[in-house]
Formats: sequence, C-alpha cells, structure tokens
Amino acid sequence: MRRASTGVLVVLAAACAIVVAGCGGSSGGPLTLNYIGPIDPAGTNTKAAAECSKQSNGQYKIAMFPVGNSADATRELFVRRLAAGDKNMDIINMDTIYTPEFAEAGWMKEMTGADKQDALDDVLPGPAASVTWKGKVYGIPTNTNVQLLWYRKDLVPKPPKTWDEMIAMAKKLPAGEGNILEQGQKYEGYVVWFNNLVASGGGKIVNAEGRPELNPAAVKAAQIIHDVATSGRSDSALSTAQEAQAQLAFESGKGAFELNWPYVWAAAHTDAKTDKTTAKVAANMGYAPYPRVNPDEPSHVSIGGANLGIPKSGKNPELATKAALCMTSKKWQEQEAINEGLPPVMNSVYDNAAVRKVYPFADLLRDQLKTSVVRPFTPAYADVTLAIQDSLHPPAGINPTQAIDTLKSRLNTLADGGMY
Repeated sequence: MRRASTGVLVVLAAACAIVVAGCGGSSGGPLTLNYIGPIDPAGTNTKAAAECSKQSNGQYKIAMFPVGNSADATRELFVRRLAAGDKNMDIINMDTIYTPEFAEAGWMKEMTGADKQDALDDVLPGPAASVTWKGKVYGIPTNTNVQLLWYRKDLVPKPPKTWDEMIAMAKKLPAGEGNILEQGQKYEGYVVWFNNLVASGGGKIVNAEGRPELNPAAVKAAQIIHDVATSGRSDSALSTAQEAQAQLAFESGKGAFELNWPYVWAAAHTDAKTDKTTAKVAANMGYAPYPRVNPDEPSHVSIGGANLGIPKSGKNPELATKAALCMTSKKWQEQEAINEGLPPVMNSVYDNAAVRKVYPFADLLRDQLKTSVVRPFTPAYADVTLAIQDSLHPPAGINPTQAIDTLKSRLNTLADGGMY
C-alpha cells in the first residue's frame, strides 16, 4: 500500500520567517519541519500538513511557509539557501525541472528502499521521470499537468489529429473565429510549446549534459510555430500571449482551437455563469489529444506540476521524508484534484468518481501523461530555456533552419561553459 500515512518580497519574507521559526523540538516536543512552497488556495496542503502532523504521534509538526508567484525568485531562493547548507528547509515544493540541477549539486536526499517504492508506487510515467536523475530518485511526485487540445464542437465537426490538419481546418473558418490560441510570449510557456513539438516529432532538445540533440524534428517544430503565426488564424497578440490570454480569447469566442492546461475547462464553466458569450463557448467546448506532428506517432507533451524534495541539510531528512510521503498520499492526491484543480500523479486516482466529475476528460488526461515528457532535463536548464526563447522568438519571424542552427550553436557554447 503506497505511503503508509493516509512574489519576490513574499519569497524573501518567507525565508526570514523560516529562520525565526528555528528548529523546534529542543524541549523534547515534536520536531518542527519547515515546508516551503505554494499554499493551496482552498487549503488542501495546509490540511494535509495538520493531519499528518497529528498522525505522527508527536514525532513532528509541519510548519507551512509560502513562496511568491515568481518561479525565478523561488528557484533563486532555493539555490541560495541550499548552497549555504540551510538547516531550516526540510521539505521544498520543487518545479519538475529542478531535479537535475539540485540532484547534481548534491543538495537533495536520494529516495531508496521503501521510501523509493512509496514515492513511485502507482505513479504515472511522466511524473515518475521528473524525480529521476541518472537512475536515482530525488523527490516525491506531488501533482502534475499536461496540455490538451480544446476546441469548439459547434465550429469543428471533429477535432484535428495533427497540427497540419488543425491549421487547414482553421483556415476554412472566418478570421477571428477560427483562430488557434497558443502561448507565444518569450517565456517558459513558449518553451513548453516548442518542446511539445520536438518530442512529438520524435526528437530531443538536449542530452543530460546539455549538449544539443537537435535533428530534423526540431526544424519541423520551428516550422509549425511559424506556420501557426503566419496562417492568418493566430491571435494578433500571439507573440505576447500567455496561458491566461489564450483562455480568455477562447472564452470570448475568438478561437476554434486552444492549446492549454486543464484548468481552462473549469474556468470556462465558471465564467459561463456570468457571461453569455462564454456560456455558448462552454456549452460547445470539446477536448481531444494534443495534436500530433506526424500522423503515425502519438503526441508527447511536456508535463507541468511539482515534486516534494528533501534537502540533505535539513534538521532530520528521514523524518521529513515520512512527512512528505504522508502529505502526498492517495487521500491528498484526491483532495488536491477535486478542490485545487491539480491533476494527480497516481494512476488509480483517475478512477475516483469524485475526481472524474471534476475531470470528465480524466481518461484522456491520464493517457497523455503516460506518453508525456519532461522539459529539457539537464542541470543547466535555467540557461537552456533562455537559449530556446532567444533563438525562436518572435514566432512569425522564425526561419526554421536558421533558428535551429542558432540554437544549436548557443547550446554548445553553454555546454562548453561559455556565454552566447
């Protein structure tokens, strides 16, 4: 049975509070374990911390310290304090792309034996891969995410299977109604799009050492981005669009296709209660697998989500592991899925009736996670993602072959220890 127990300023403020909190347990009471990461809006992980603390029979008490919304600021905080051997970070909520960097630096506790078995029990392949570095496990999968294709059933009789088919379908619809809504701003979401396309085409961006492995699949990926941007069926603001802009444009009836995360389903049906246009869109909102690059090869989409990591420098890594495993048990996987909109990492949770009510596309989501990939998995990810963004933006200005040659050169320079 798995797991026996069932803002920069905000970031800096949390760091200071952690130091003030201290170690706890000095008088023989429960050891205070500091959890640093996002706090669920509906309070699920806070409730998990309280219940797990109670179930520890006086061994530990989990103290929650929130971080800000800035992923860059959070990573900077973690890197700085881990490198300093901070003893007041016991459990950290890590982006899936942190694993190689933090593991390679020797900062994270490896999961072995029963802990490893518990951490990966019933976990889908994509989330499991995100905590694995060089064959060793350095975290506990917590929640996950993957993009799907959302489309207007009243405009499109059946969803497209490939990107080429989707572009062709969009061109048959009126401009402004048949748009393909994507994330084209120069930021992390744009890297997700590119990585989705490269992986779906059978390619890879870098190897574990950060060396480019760009092949014709990368050129094809760049070509698709360019084709969407110049099709006459992309949003005029594509080069500055993030997830929220794509979501709102779709809800406003400005697109027939949207590539986005599952939260857009609940958002559309909530917004439909107060807006007639969104009500029409929501009533005709369909979902389908992420479009393929090649007709005969399934899509491979980048996972999002988070993992819990246990710093070696913490007060009691073994006890922190027990607490983290408790907080990510099946019960809390279900509650985060239902109450927080965070897709679970465990296969069996997708069969829960309450979860399926929230995610009517649960089987599709699970299938996509089975064939999903992690964004370029390398300790140098922070530099790799910037190289991708710099080489492939703006979408409409891409010369596919030249852009990939430039990216290859930049990645080799980074791998050699230089700066491009």
